[in-house]
Amino acid sequence: MYCTTCGNRMLDQDRFCAQCGKPATATSASYQQPPKPLERDMFRNKLGGVCAGFANYFSMDATLFRLLFVLASLATGLPIIFYFLAWAIMPRNDYRPAPVSQQFAA
Repeated sequence: MYCTTCGNRMLDQDRFCAQCGKPATATSASYQQPPKPLERDMFRNKLGGVCAGFANYFSMDATLFRLLFVLASLATGLPIIFYFLAWAIMPRNDYRPAPVSQQFAA
C-alpha cells in the first residue's frame, strides 16, 4: 500500500507512514496493483508462447488453456487465425528474474 499524502510505499501492517507520519487510511489500504501485462511467455512456451501468455494473464494453468484452445479450434477453426494474430501483436516476455547470489563458504 502507498501513503495518500507523500506516495511512500508502506507495508500492510504499518499504521503510520515512515516518511510523513500520516496515519494509514482505508484509501491507502485499498490501493490496487497495476494490471498484468499481456505478453507471450517465452519460458513456458510450446510454439510461440501465446497460450502461456494468455494463461498467465487470466491466472490459469497453461496446459488447461492449451486444451481449451485446441477444443475451440476443432469446433470452429477461428482460434487458429486468432493465434497467429496474437503471435504477431503480443510483445515477448524475455526477461527473467535476477538470480539469487550464492555465497560459497571458503
